[in-house]
Amino acid sequence: MKQFINKLPMYLLIAIIAFSAMVHIYFLIKHPGENFNQIPPEQLEQMVQDGEMDEATAKLKEHTWLYGSRDAYLYSKMANQIIEHGVYGFDTHNTDIVESNAFVTPGYPLILVLLFSAADLFNLEQMTMVKLFNMAISIGTVYLIYLITAKVFKNRWMGVIASGLYAVYFPPLHYFRMALTEIPAIFFFCLAIYLFLIALETNKKLFHFLFAVVFCYGVMIRPVIAPLVLIAFAIIIIKHRKQYKAWLGAGVIWAFGAMLVILPWVIRNFILFNEFILFSTHSGNSWYAGSNPFGIYPAADYLKEKESLGMDQKEFAHMKIKEGFQNDFGLWLSWFTVGKTYELFKIPDGIYFYSHWALTYIKKMHLFIVIIAFLTAFISRKKETLAITAILVMYILLSNLFLTIPRYGFFIMPIVCILTGYAAVTTVNRLKAIIRAQSSTTLKH
Repeated sequence: MKQFINKLPMYLLIAIIAFSAMVHIYFLIKHPGENFNQIPPEQLEQMVQDGEMDEATAKLKEHTWLYGSRDAYLYSKMANQIIEHGVYGFDTHNTDIVESNAFVTPGYPLILVLLFSAADLFNLEQMTMVKLFNMAISIGTVYLIYLITAKVFKNRWMGVIASGLYAVYFPPLHYFRMALTEIPAIFFFCLAIYLFLIALETNKKLFHFLFAVVFCYGVMIRPVIAPLVLIAFAIIIIKHRKQYKAWLGAGVIWAFGAMLVILPWVIRNFILFNEFILFSTHSGNSWYAGSNPFGIYPAADYLKEKESLGMDQKEFAHMKIKEGFQNDFGLWLSWFTVGKTYELFKIPDGIYFYSHWALTYIKKMHLFIVIIAFLTAFISRKKETLAITAILVMYILLSNLFLTIPRYGFFIMPIVCILTGYAAVTTVNRLKAIIRAQSSTTLKH
Protein backbone atom coordinates (compact mmCIF):
# COMPACT_ATOMS: atom_id res chain seq x y z
CA MET A 1 0.00 0.00 0.00
CA LYS A 2 2.84 2.40 0.88
CA GLN A 3 4.49 1.70 -2.45
CA PHE A 4 1.23 2.49 -4.27
CA ILE A 5 0.87 5.80 -2.39
CA ASN A 6 4.44 6.74 -3.29
CA LYS A 7 3.70 6.09 -6.95
CA LEU A 8 0.25 7.70 -6.88
CA PRO A 9 1.45 11.18 -7.98
CA MET A 10 3.03 9.63 -11.08
CA TYR A 11 -0.14 7.65 -11.86
CA LEU A 12 -2.17 10.82 -11.51
CA LEU A 13 0.25 12.74 -13.73
CA ILE A 14 -0.12 10.08 -16.44
CA ALA A 15 -3.90 10.35 -16.11
CA ILE A 16 -3.73 14.17 -16.34
CA ILE A 17 -1.58 14.06 -19.48
CA ALA A 18 -3.87 11.43 -21.02
CA PHE A 19 -6.90 13.57 -20.18
CA SER A 20 -5.25 16.63 -21.68
CA ALA A 21 -4.45 14.69 -24.86
CA MET A 22 -8.04 13.42 -25.18
CA VAL A 23 -9.55 16.87 -24.68
CA HIS A 24 -7.16 18.39 -27.22
CA ILE A 25 -8.06 15.67 -29.73
CA TYR A 26 -11.77 16.31 -29.10
CA PHE A 27 -11.35 20.03 -29.79
CA LEU A 28 -9.16 19.25 -32.81
CA ILE A 29 -11.91 17.07 -34.33
CA LYS A 30 -14.99 19.06 -33.29
CA HIS A 31 -13.26 22.42 -33.85
CA PRO A 32 -15.83 24.59 -32.01
CA GLY A 33 -15.72 28.38 -31.76
CA GLU A 34 -17.44 31.16 -33.68
CA ASN A 35 -14.12 32.59 -34.86
CA PHE A 36 -13.59 29.38 -36.86
CA ASN A 37 -16.92 29.67 -38.69
CA GLN A 38 -16.61 30.73 -42.32
CA ILE A 39 -18.77 33.62 -43.48
CA PRO A 40 -19.96 33.02 -47.09
CA PRO A 41 -18.50 35.53 -49.61
CA GLU A 42 -21.95 36.70 -50.67
CA GLN A 43 -22.83 37.45 -47.04
CA LEU A 44 -19.62 39.46 -46.62
CA GLU A 45 -20.43 41.39 -49.76
CA GLN A 46 -23.91 42.14 -48.49
CA MET A 47 -22.54 43.28 -45.13
CA VAL A 48 -20.22 45.72 -46.92
CA GLN A 49 -23.11 47.05 -49.00
CA ASP A 50 -25.23 47.49 -45.88
CA GLY A 51 -22.45 49.37 -44.13
CA GLU A 52 -22.05 46.71 -41.42
CA MET A 53 -18.43 46.12 -42.37
CA ASP A 54 -15.78 48.00 -44.35
CA GLU A 55 -14.02 46.44 -47.32
CA ALA A 56 -10.70 46.01 -45.51
CA THR A 57 -12.35 44.01 -42.70
CA ALA A 58 -14.34 41.95 -45.22
CA LYS A 59 -11.11 41.14 -47.06
CA LEU A 60 -9.62 39.84 -43.81
CA LYS A 61 -12.78 37.89 -42.89
CA GLU A 62 -12.40 35.88 -46.10
CA HIS A 63 -9.39 34.20 -44.47
CA THR A 64 -9.47 34.64 -40.70
CA TRP A 65 -11.89 31.75 -40.07
CA LEU A 66 -9.23 29.29 -41.28
CA TYR A 67 -6.47 30.65 -39.06
CA GLY A 68 -8.54 31.77 -36.06
CA SER A 69 -7.97 35.52 -36.03
CA ARG A 70 -6.72 38.54 -37.94
CA ASP A 71 -3.19 38.28 -36.52
CA ALA A 72 -3.11 34.53 -37.11
CA TYR A 73 -3.95 35.03 -40.80
CA LEU A 74 -1.34 37.78 -41.16
CA TYR A 75 1.33 35.62 -39.47
CA SER A 76 0.48 32.78 -41.86
CA LYS A 77 0.51 35.13 -44.82
CA MET A 78 3.92 36.36 -43.69
CA ALA A 79 5.32 32.82 -43.42
CA ASN A 80 4.16 31.98 -46.94
CA GLN A 81 5.69 35.22 -48.18
CA ILE A 82 9.05 34.18 -46.68
CA ILE A 83 8.78 30.76 -48.35
CA GLU A 84 7.70 32.11 -51.75
CA HIS A 85 9.61 35.41 -51.98
CA GLY A 86 12.30 35.20 -49.31
CA VAL A 87 11.10 38.52 -47.88
CA TYR A 88 10.63 38.96 -44.11
CA GLY A 89 7.83 41.46 -43.52
CA PHE A 90 4.57 41.58 -41.57
CA ASP A 91 1.77 43.16 -43.65
CA THR A 92 -0.18 44.64 -40.74
CA HIS A 93 -2.64 46.51 -42.98
CA ASN A 94 -3.13 43.55 -45.38
CA THR A 95 -2.10 45.60 -48.40
CA ASP A 96 -0.51 42.64 -50.26
CA ILE A 97 2.67 44.71 -50.67
CA VAL A 98 5.76 42.52 -50.36
CA GLU A 99 8.40 44.45 -48.42
CA SER A 100 10.88 43.91 -45.62
CA ASN A 101 10.23 45.27 -42.14
CA ALA A 102 10.86 44.52 -38.47
CA PHE A 103 7.27 44.89 -37.31
CA VAL A 104 7.34 41.57 -35.42
CA THR A 105 10.17 39.52 -33.92
CA PRO A 106 11.25 36.43 -35.91
CA GLY A 107 10.62 33.69 -33.33
CA TYR A 108 7.12 32.72 -34.36
CA PRO A 109 7.28 33.44 -38.12
CA LEU A 110 10.28 31.09 -38.40
CA ILE A 111 8.34 28.36 -36.59
CA LEU A 112 5.51 28.81 -39.09
CA VAL A 113 7.96 28.65 -42.00
CA LEU A 114 9.24 25.29 -40.72
CA LEU A 115 5.71 23.98 -40.12
CA PHE A 116 4.41 25.15 -43.50
CA SER A 117 7.45 23.65 -45.26
CA ALA A 118 6.86 20.36 -43.44
CA ALA A 119 3.16 20.47 -44.37
CA ASP A 120 4.05 20.93 -48.03
CA LEU A 121 6.58 18.10 -47.80
CA PHE A 122 4.03 15.67 -46.32
CA ASN A 123 1.15 16.98 -48.44
CA LEU A 124 -0.85 18.24 -45.44
CA GLU A 125 -2.87 21.40 -45.02
CA GLN A 126 -0.73 24.07 -43.43
CA MET A 127 -3.11 24.70 -40.55
CA THR A 128 -3.40 20.97 -39.84
CA MET A 129 0.35 20.90 -39.25
CA VAL A 130 0.12 23.99 -37.03
CA LYS A 131 -2.66 22.45 -34.96
CA LEU A 132 -0.80 19.16 -34.52
CA PHE A 133 2.39 20.97 -33.49
CA ASN A 134 0.53 23.24 -31.08
CA MET A 135 -1.36 20.31 -29.63
CA ALA A 136 1.87 18.43 -28.93
CA ILE A 137 3.60 21.34 -27.19
CA SER A 138 0.42 22.36 -25.34
CA ILE A 139 0.23 18.88 -23.81
CA GLY A 140 3.99 19.09 -23.24
CA THR A 141 3.43 22.29 -21.27
CA VAL A 142 1.21 20.36 -18.86
CA TYR A 143 4.14 18.02 -18.17
CA LEU A 144 6.61 20.89 -17.87
CA ILE A 145 4.42 22.59 -15.25
CA TYR A 146 4.55 19.38 -13.20
CA LEU A 147 8.35 19.17 -13.56
CA ILE A 148 8.87 22.81 -12.62
CA THR A 149 6.59 22.71 -9.58
CA ALA A 150 7.90 19.40 -8.30
CA LYS A 151 11.51 20.56 -8.65
CA VAL A 152 11.00 24.03 -7.13
CA PHE A 153 9.05 22.87 -4.08
CA LYS A 154 10.43 19.32 -3.85
CA ASN A 155 6.83 18.11 -3.75
CA ARG A 156 5.26 15.95 -6.45
CA TRP A 157 1.72 16.54 -5.18
CA MET A 158 2.11 20.25 -5.82
CA GLY A 159 3.23 19.39 -9.34
CA VAL A 160 0.19 17.18 -9.84
CA ILE A 161 -2.21 19.92 -8.70
CA ALA A 162 -0.52 22.62 -10.79
CA SER A 163 -0.41 20.51 -13.96
CA GLY A 164 -3.97 19.32 -13.36
CA LEU A 165 -5.22 22.90 -13.11
CA TYR A 166 -3.55 23.83 -16.40
CA ALA A 167 -4.83 20.65 -18.06
CA VAL A 168 -8.44 21.67 -17.38
CA TYR A 169 -7.87 25.35 -18.13
CA PHE A 170 -9.84 26.42 -21.19
CA PRO A 171 -7.72 28.92 -23.22
CA PRO A 172 -5.08 26.38 -24.41
CA LEU A 173 -7.92 24.40 -26.01
CA HIS A 174 -8.92 27.50 -27.93
CA TYR A 175 -5.48 28.77 -28.89
CA PHE A 176 -3.82 25.56 -30.02
CA ARG A 177 -6.01 25.65 -33.13
CA MET A 178 -4.78 29.10 -34.13
CA ALA A 179 -1.63 30.34 -35.84
CA LEU A 180 -0.73 32.67 -32.96
CA THR A 181 2.24 33.04 -30.63
CA GLU A 182 0.53 32.02 -27.38
CA ILE A 183 1.02 28.23 -27.31
CA PRO A 184 4.67 28.21 -28.54
CA ALA A 185 5.57 31.21 -26.33
CA ILE A 186 4.21 29.52 -23.21
CA PHE A 187 5.98 26.26 -24.06
CA PHE A 188 9.37 27.91 -24.61
CA PHE A 189 8.92 29.96 -21.44
CA CYS A 190 8.17 26.88 -19.32
CA LEU A 191 10.97 24.91 -20.97
CA ALA A 192 13.39 27.75 -20.22
CA ILE A 193 12.36 27.78 -16.55
CA TYR A 194 12.89 24.03 -16.27
CA LEU A 195 16.30 24.23 -17.95
CA PHE A 196 17.24 27.04 -15.58
CA LEU A 197 16.31 24.88 -12.59
CA ILE A 198 18.55 22.09 -13.89
CA ALA A 199 21.37 24.60 -14.51
CA LEU A 200 20.89 25.98 -11.00
CA GLU A 201 21.01 22.50 -9.52
CA THR A 202 23.96 21.12 -11.50
CA ASN A 203 25.81 24.32 -12.54
CA LYS A 204 26.72 22.55 -15.78
CA LYS A 205 27.70 24.79 -18.68
CA LEU A 206 25.54 22.85 -21.12
CA PHE A 207 22.33 23.58 -19.22
CA HIS A 208 23.26 27.23 -18.75
CA PHE A 209 23.76 27.46 -22.50
CA LEU A 210 20.52 25.62 -23.30
CA PHE A 211 18.62 27.87 -20.91
CA ALA A 212 20.02 30.98 -22.59
CA VAL A 213 19.17 29.77 -26.09
CA VAL A 214 15.65 28.59 -25.23
CA PHE A 215 14.84 31.66 -23.14
CA CYS A 216 16.09 34.04 -25.82
CA TYR A 217 14.15 32.22 -28.49
CA GLY A 218 11.10 32.66 -26.28
CA VAL A 219 11.95 36.37 -26.14
CA MET A 220 11.98 36.39 -29.93
CA ILE A 221 8.39 35.15 -29.75
CA ARG A 222 7.22 37.30 -26.80
CA PRO A 223 9.72 40.17 -26.21
CA VAL A 224 8.02 41.48 -23.06
CA ILE A 225 9.52 38.63 -21.01
CA ALA A 226 13.13 39.68 -21.69
CA PRO A 227 13.66 41.49 -18.33
CA LEU A 228 12.59 38.34 -16.45
CA VAL A 229 16.10 37.03 -16.97
CA LEU A 230 17.15 39.46 -14.21
CA ILE A 231 15.28 37.29 -11.70
CA ALA A 232 17.18 34.22 -12.87
CA PHE A 233 20.49 36.07 -12.69
CA ALA A 234 19.70 37.37 -9.18
CA ILE A 235 19.05 33.78 -8.05
CA ILE A 236 22.39 32.65 -9.53
CA ILE A 237 24.23 35.49 -7.78
CA ILE A 238 22.57 34.72 -4.43
CA LYS A 239 23.41 31.03 -4.68
CA HIS A 240 27.03 31.64 -5.69
CA ARG A 241 27.54 34.92 -3.80
CA LYS A 242 30.82 33.63 -2.33
CA GLN A 243 32.00 32.25 -5.67
CA TYR A 244 31.94 35.15 -8.09
CA LYS A 245 33.54 33.06 -10.84
CA ALA A 246 30.51 30.74 -10.84
CA TRP A 247 27.86 33.42 -11.40
CA LEU A 248 30.14 35.44 -13.66
CA GLY A 249 30.77 32.34 -15.77
CA ALA A 250 27.05 31.68 -16.00
CA GLY A 251 26.51 35.26 -17.12
CA VAL A 252 29.11 34.89 -19.88
CA ILE A 253 27.47 31.68 -21.13
CA TRP A 254 24.04 33.34 -21.07
CA ALA A 255 25.41 36.31 -23.00
CA PHE A 256 26.88 33.97 -25.62
CA GLY A 257 23.56 32.12 -25.96
CA ALA A 258 21.70 35.42 -26.25
CA MET A 259 24.06 36.67 -28.95
CA LEU A 260 23.66 33.43 -30.87
CA VAL A 261 19.88 33.87 -31.00
CA ILE A 262 19.37 37.64 -31.12
CA LEU A 263 22.47 39.06 -32.83
CA PRO A 264 21.61 37.82 -36.38
CA TRP A 265 18.27 39.64 -36.10
CA VAL A 266 19.91 42.86 -34.90
CA ILE A 267 22.53 42.71 -37.69
CA ARG A 268 19.83 42.09 -40.30
CA ASN A 269 17.87 45.11 -39.09
CA PHE A 270 20.93 47.35 -39.08
CA ILE A 271 21.89 46.32 -42.61
CA LEU A 272 18.38 46.81 -44.01
CA PHE A 273 17.20 49.85 -42.05
CA ASN A 274 20.45 51.42 -40.82
CA GLU A 275 19.19 51.55 -37.24
CA PHE A 276 19.45 49.51 -34.05
CA ILE A 277 16.27 47.44 -33.61
CA LEU A 278 16.63 44.92 -30.79
CA PHE A 279 13.15 43.42 -30.96
CA SER A 280 10.51 45.01 -33.19
CA THR A 281 9.03 48.30 -34.38
CA HIS A 282 5.39 47.70 -33.49
CA SER A 283 5.59 48.52 -29.77
CA GLY A 284 4.16 51.97 -30.49
CA ASN A 285 0.75 50.45 -31.13
CA SER A 286 0.80 48.69 -27.74
CA TRP A 287 1.82 51.90 -25.97
CA TYR A 288 -0.95 53.82 -27.75
CA ALA A 289 -3.66 51.21 -27.09
CA GLY A 290 -2.74 51.10 -23.41
CA SER A 291 -2.69 54.86 -22.85
CA ASN A 292 -6.45 55.41 -22.48
CA PRO A 293 -7.28 54.88 -18.76
CA PHE A 294 -10.36 52.71 -18.35
CA GLY A 295 -11.37 53.69 -21.91
CA ILE A 296 -12.80 57.00 -20.67
CA TYR A 297 -11.65 58.97 -23.72
CA PRO A 298 -13.40 58.30 -27.08
CA ALA A 299 -11.06 56.46 -29.44
CA ALA A 300 -11.98 58.79 -32.31
CA ASP A 301 -10.95 61.85 -30.27
CA TYR A 302 -7.64 60.21 -29.36
CA LEU A 303 -6.91 59.51 -33.02
CA LYS A 304 -7.81 63.04 -34.11
CA GLU A 305 -5.57 64.56 -31.42
CA LYS A 306 -2.65 62.32 -32.42
CA GLU A 307 -3.02 63.19 -36.09
CA SER A 308 -3.39 66.93 -35.38
CA LEU A 309 -0.12 66.89 -33.41
CA GLY A 310 1.64 64.93 -36.15
CA MET A 311 2.96 62.36 -33.67
CA ASP A 312 3.47 58.65 -34.12
CA GLN A 313 1.68 56.28 -31.75
CA LYS A 314 4.56 55.84 -29.32
CA GLU A 315 5.28 59.58 -29.02
CA PHE A 316 1.62 60.38 -28.49
CA ALA A 317 1.20 57.63 -25.89
CA HIS A 318 4.23 58.83 -23.91
CA MET A 319 2.91 62.39 -24.01
CA LYS A 320 -0.56 61.33 -22.78
CA ILE A 321 0.90 59.18 -20.00
CA LYS A 322 3.18 61.98 -18.82
CA GLU A 323 0.33 64.52 -18.90
CA GLY A 324 -1.99 62.06 -17.20
CA PHE A 325 0.29 61.46 -14.22
CA GLN A 326 0.88 65.20 -13.88
CA ASN A 327 -2.78 66.23 -14.08
CA ASP A 328 -4.66 63.28 -12.57
CA PHE A 329 -2.16 61.12 -10.72
CA GLY A 330 -4.73 58.97 -8.90
CA LEU A 331 -6.60 57.99 -12.06
CA TRP A 332 -3.50 57.08 -14.01
CA LEU A 333 -1.82 55.26 -11.10
CA SER A 334 -4.94 53.15 -10.57
CA TRP A 335 -5.05 52.43 -14.32
CA PHE A 336 -1.43 51.30 -14.52
CA THR A 337 -1.75 49.11 -11.43
CA VAL A 338 -5.21 47.77 -10.56
CA GLY A 339 -6.97 48.65 -13.82
CA LYS A 340 -4.56 47.01 -16.22
CA THR A 341 -4.04 43.99 -13.95
CA TYR A 342 -7.80 43.47 -13.89
CA GLU A 343 -7.86 43.62 -17.70
CA LEU A 344 -5.22 40.86 -17.83
CA PHE A 345 -7.14 38.41 -15.66
CA LYS A 346 -10.82 39.39 -15.79
CA ILE A 347 -11.84 36.37 -17.91
CA PRO A 348 -10.26 33.22 -19.36
CA ASP A 349 -9.52 34.40 -22.88
CA GLY A 350 -11.40 33.03 -25.86
CA ILE A 351 -14.64 32.10 -24.08
CA TYR A 352 -16.54 34.87 -25.88
CA PHE A 353 -16.43 32.72 -29.03
CA TYR A 354 -18.42 29.93 -27.36
CA SER A 355 -21.90 29.31 -26.05
CA HIS A 356 -22.15 26.46 -23.54
CA TRP A 357 -23.55 25.83 -20.07
CA ALA A 358 -20.05 25.03 -18.77
CA LEU A 359 -18.76 28.56 -19.45
CA THR A 360 -20.06 29.78 -16.07
CA TYR A 361 -17.96 27.17 -14.28
CA ILE A 362 -14.95 27.87 -16.52
CA LYS A 363 -15.09 31.54 -15.49
CA LYS A 364 -15.43 30.63 -11.80
CA MET A 365 -12.50 28.22 -11.98
CA HIS A 366 -10.38 30.89 -13.66
CA LEU A 367 -11.18 33.44 -10.96
CA PHE A 368 -10.56 30.87 -8.22
CA ILE A 369 -7.10 29.99 -9.58
CA VAL A 370 -6.13 33.65 -10.03
CA ILE A 371 -7.39 34.77 -6.59
CA ILE A 372 -5.66 31.88 -4.77
CA ALA A 373 -2.42 32.58 -6.66
CA PHE A 374 -2.51 36.27 -5.79
CA LEU A 375 -3.25 35.55 -2.12
CA THR A 376 -0.38 33.07 -2.04
CA ALA A 377 1.92 35.61 -3.68
CA PHE A 378 1.13 38.18 -0.98
CA ILE A 379 1.02 35.86 2.04
CA SER A 380 3.76 33.26 1.56
CA ARG A 381 7.33 34.12 2.55
CA LYS A 382 8.89 30.82 1.52
CA LYS A 383 11.91 31.63 -0.66
CA GLU A 384 10.79 29.35 -3.48
CA THR A 385 7.34 30.97 -3.53
CA LEU A 386 8.93 34.43 -3.52
CA ALA A 387 10.92 33.51 -6.62
CA ILE A 388 7.78 32.32 -8.46
CA THR A 389 5.92 35.40 -7.22
CA ALA A 390 8.70 37.62 -8.58
CA ILE A 391 8.07 36.17 -12.07
CA LEU A 392 4.35 36.88 -11.80
CA VAL A 393 4.78 40.40 -10.42
CA MET A 394 7.46 41.44 -12.91
CA TYR A 395 5.46 40.10 -15.84
CA ILE A 396 2.39 42.06 -14.68
CA LEU A 397 4.43 45.24 -14.24
CA LEU A 398 5.98 44.87 -17.68
CA SER A 399 2.64 44.05 -19.33
CA ASN A 400 0.94 46.98 -17.62
CA LEU A 401 3.19 49.39 -19.51
CA PHE A 402 1.37 48.45 -22.70
CA LEU A 403 -2.03 47.23 -23.84
CA THR A 404 -3.44 44.66 -21.40
CA ILE A 405 -6.02 42.12 -22.54
CA PRO A 406 -6.91 38.61 -21.29
CA ARG A 407 -4.90 37.13 -24.19
CA TYR A 408 -1.72 38.48 -22.56
CA GLY A 409 -2.84 37.34 -19.12
CA PHE A 410 -3.16 33.80 -20.49
CA PHE A 411 0.61 33.70 -21.09
CA ILE A 412 1.45 33.79 -17.37
CA MET A 413 -1.21 31.28 -16.27
CA PRO A 414 1.33 28.43 -15.80
CA ILE A 415 2.92 30.53 -13.03
CA VAL A 416 -0.54 31.19 -11.58
CA CYS A 417 -1.27 27.43 -11.59
CA ILE A 418 2.07 26.73 -9.89
CA LEU A 419 1.28 29.15 -7.06
CA THR A 420 -2.21 27.68 -6.67
CA GLY A 421 -0.80 24.14 -6.62
CA TYR A 422 1.58 25.15 -3.85
CA ALA A 423 -1.26 26.81 -1.91
CA ALA A 424 -3.55 23.77 -2.20
CA VAL A 425 -1.05 21.23 -0.88
CA THR A 426 0.29 23.58 1.79
CA THR A 427 -3.24 24.23 3.05
CA VAL A 428 -4.06 20.53 3.18
CA ASN A 429 -0.81 19.76 5.03
CA ARG A 430 -1.48 22.48 7.60
CA LEU A 431 -5.04 21.27 8.16
CA LYS A 432 -3.73 17.73 8.65
CA ALA A 433 -1.18 19.03 11.16
CA ILE A 434 -3.91 20.90 13.09
CA ILE A 435 -6.15 17.82 13.17
CA ARG A 436 -3.27 15.63 14.36
CA ALA A 437 -2.36 18.16 17.06
CA GLN A 438 -5.96 18.27 18.27
CA SER A 439 -6.22 14.49 18.21
CA SER A 440 -2.99 14.20 20.19
CA THR A 441 -4.27 16.72 22.76
CA THR A 442 -7.57 14.84 23.09
CA LEU A 443 -5.79 11.51 23.67
CA LYS A 444 -3.57 13.05 26.37
CA HIS A 445 -6.64 14.24 28.24
